[in-house]
Formats: sequence, structure tokens, C-alpha cells
Amino acid sequence: MSQHIRGIRLYRAAALVAAAVAGIAVGCRDVGPHGVRTVGDSTHTGPTPTGSTHVLLTDDPFPFYRVSRVDLYVVSVAVSLSADTGGPGSAGGDFVTVARPQRRINLLALGNGTTEELGSADLPHGAVVALRMVIDTDSSSITLKDGRVLTGSTKPGIWWYSSAGRPVLNALIQDQLLVPDTGAVIVIDFDVGNSFIPVQEVEPPPADPYDSSFGFASVVRAADLTRTGVIRGAVRTSSGRAVTDASIQLYIGYATTPENTWGRLATARTDSTGAFVIPLVERSAMWLKTAYADATYIVTADAPPGSGLSRVVVPGITVERGKTSDLGTLVLR
Repeated sequence: MSQHIRGIRLYRAAALVAAAVAGIAVGCRDVGPHGVRTVGDSTHTGPTPTGSTHVLLTDDPFPFYRVSRVDLYVVSVAVSLSADTGGPGSAGGDFVTVARPQRRINLLALGNGTTEELGSADLPHGAVVALRMVIDTDSSSITLKDGRVLTGSTKPGIWWYSSAGRPVLNALIQDQLLVPDTGAVIVIDFDVGNSFIPVQEVEPPPADPYDSSFGFASVVRAADLTRTGVIRGAVRTSSGRAVTDASIQLYIGYATTPENTWGRLATARTDSTGAFVIPLVERSAMWLKTAYADATYIVTADAPPGSGLSRVVVPGITVERGKTSDLGTLVLR
């Protein structure tokens, strides 16, 4: 029996990245003194998607104060399936193309749950055990806020390294992506922040501190939307002003241990109202065999560089499948 994939969508949020999740984004750095203030959290039930199988794409945030667009040309998306739904180790078969969007998509235009349809296909009942995406680097670009467009042939530009041309990007899958009779929602999380890295971070000194180029190192993951949760909140100053482009980071760890022991999973940014959403929060079964088995989620919020505002740390967050954990308002002082 075949299950219809109604749409492959682009979904820019936080990514979990897989990031995404995946993912850690480059985000906004160095915000000055980091006073730490912790707040509580609450959980609310959100809608649980049902029906046909979808494939979505999302990214993690990145230096927004410098960049206005990240246009990624997506050629195709393919998956490998297994009839065995027993676990992540099940072997897959041949790859089946599930979408051929063949167009540019501005990853930064999609945020806080916005999705974009990329295509459709039919899948047999089973589990997706591998997913890959083909992009076209010659048709992809980054546009800076000063109007300059970076490509593989400009200076400054994008250093695609061995990925130049039409590379195949393989997605990390932490747990099987089941395709039941009722369908599923599969998200491709493209971690922009970890995939496009400021050249100063990838080249040895003395790299030009004024070079606006980015190096490319693909970070992509895939997750089943019906098996993930969401974290949301808002960031404001003590006077009530919304903090735009604040860097939000999601960790897994223990609040009583140093931050460098936490595992960073995803990042997000606040919009013009100060709101943020971290979707696709997925507690992988493979964590049970790691030091994070009993850990909880931790969210940090930092204002853009030069603001002088302190950091907020929110520990002890739990997220359930199909539900939204609402952190309320995080106040930066």
C-alpha cells in the first residue's frame, strides 16, 4: 500500500537540527557581560498534524545583523525506506525521489513555523531510514544587508570547497521516520548557521577580519514532525521593549554543570515583536545511552552585539510530543 506525500516543504524555524539538528547556528555573538537570570516554564497543548506524509525543510539561525537572504537552490529530495520498522539500524533499500522543486528558496524568509511546499510523491508503508537532498551551488547565494550578493564566483563570496556544483547532502536521522497508513510529517532541517560559517572561523590566522565570505559545511537532519514538540516564548527589555534578532539557543544538559558541558541542539532568533519558536524538539532514543539520559532542555537568550543587555538562562524545560512548552516572556536587563 502506498502512502501519499502531499508536500515537501521548506520550514525555517530553529532547527533542531538537526538542525538541526542539527544544530547550532553561528548566531549573534559577544553580547558583553552575561548576567544570568533564570525563569520558569509552562506547557501547553498544541495541534498534532495527521494525515498524509509531508516532508519539510528548516534551518537554524545565523548572523542576522549581517545577512538579509540565504537563497538555496534545491534540486531534489530522495529517501530510502525499509519495511522493517524495528529500529534505527534497519537496512534501507534504493533511494526514491520524493520531490524535484528545482528552485531557489530564501531560508531566512521562513520562520516561526512558516512552511513552503516543495513537491509530492507516493511512499510504501514502512520507515524512512535515510534521506538526501541535492542542491545547486551555482544557483545559490547569500545577500548581505548592505546589498552585496555572495556566490561561488564573487569576492567576498561562498567557499563551497568540495561541495561545489550539485552535491548530495545526507541528512542525519536520529530515529526512524515511520510512514504509517495515516501518513507522516517529515521535516528536513537545513542548519544555515552551521552550514555557512564566517570565513574567520574556518581559516587559520591571519584571516582578514573584514572579509564577509562564508565557508560551506553541510549540516542537515530529518525528523518526524508528529514525534516532536515545540518551545516558544518572547524576549523583551525590562521596559517592555521587544528585542529583535536576539539569539536563542537550545541545549540538552544539566543546569548545575558548566555550560560547555551542555549539548547544543538548535538556535532560533526573535522577530520584530520579540517572539521566537523552536520547533522539532526531539528527544532521541539514542540519548538514553549517553550522559544526557536524565538531562533536560535549557534555553538561553542573548541580545544582538552592542546592546549591553544581560543573558537569560531557562533551565529544566521538558517537551512532549505534539505539545508546545511556552516559556512566556524572557526579560533581558
